[in-house]
Amino acid sequence: MAFGALYMLSGLDAPWLGRQQRYRLRGYLRQMDAENLTRLARRRATTVEYWCRDSNLDKVETLIRPSAATGALAASFQLTATDVVEGYVTADALNDAIRQCRLKQGATPVRVRLHVADDLPAGEGPMPLGVCAADLAESNDPRERRAGMETLQQLIDEYHRKEHQA
Repeated sequence: MAFGALYMLSGLDAPWLGRQQRYRLRGYLRQMDAENLTRLARRRATTVEYWCRDSNLDKVETLIRPSAATGALAASFQLTATDVVEGYVTADALNDAIRQCRLKQGATPVRVRLHVADDLPAGEGPMPLGVCAADLAESNDPRERRAGMETLQQLIDEYHRKEHQA
């Protein structure tokens, strides 16, 4: 349901949701603000951080769906691009990524941040803007958190305008 809400706010379809679930989500989103949405969507994935060799970072990117303000996505949030690779991976694919890329948990510096979910919506390329904004809104970095919260609120406001027009 959390991914469904974030996809809907991003203007995308959530085909894995049933008609009744979509109806309920529309009702929730009518009363939602960025703070509440962040709290409700918090359990969509578990975040784990890893050290990775520079030579394996490109390989990591091929195994995940990029998210947050990494690489080209940073400009969308008016943030400076970092060399940290961040994205989503299923719980089933996590061990394979750790093995293939020789990721080490508990080592510094952190080079890879993975959001591990039991199930991920099908898709190619980076996660939708709403998912990326929710990731940033959960960050400990004040600039990232503010950028995520502002973007989520903009998406919510835009969603409300579209609902009122319909």
